[in-house]
Amino acid sequence: MKQRSREGVVRGACACGVALVGLVLSLETPAAAEPELGCTVERTRVDAAGIATFAAACRWPVAARTVAEIVADPAQIAAASSSLAESTRLGEGRVLNVHAVGWPIDDRQSTLATEKTWLADGGLVLTYSLAREQEPLGEGRVQVRRDDGRWEIRGDGAGGTQLRYEQTYDAGGSLPVSLVQRTVRSSIESSLAELRAAAEKKERRGARKAR
Repeated sequence: MKQRSREGVVRGACACGVALVGLVLSLETPAAAEPELGCTVERTRVDAAGIATFAAACRWPVAARTVAEIVADPAQIAAASSSLAESTRLGEGRVLNVHAVGWPIDDRQSTLATEKTWLADGGLVLTYSLAREQEPLGEGRVQVRRDDGRWEIRGDGAGGTQLRYEQTYDAGGSLPVSLVQRTVRSSIESSLAELRAAAEKKERRGARKAR
């Protein structure tokens, strides 16, 4: 018997719990994130289908190379992210990602095509989008409809990082586009906070080894 989607169950019975969370997160928040994040996150455009593109600009007191090494490595970025349950390098620039939001939302799966350019200062430019060929879906997962992004990580000239990130995301499945889009900004802010914490921890660990 085919497993019934948890989203189908929620939608058919009562989506009020999920909707309430989405509505709380959708309340207008300032463009700037919390000061300790060191970033601003803004919505830059919305397409005809209601899918928004968000852009983040950050300045962190941690080396660009340290941040870039995490972003470039699927294993390290997965370890840093609480919502990224799996990030597997498939070869030829392809990466399989699984985002786990938690019950009652089904996990989201995407196979990405990535391109990386390392910079002279140890920084990185990395772009990604859905690969032409998607890996078969794991049990209980939903195919992401759109996942485009760009990382630009550069040194700030003082030993820190200037980071720019852009994302356009459509989770797919039965969730209303408008509901998902309301949560994107807060999700990006959370992910950036986790990335900064991971980079600072990695740098401290490296400093201890160098003593």
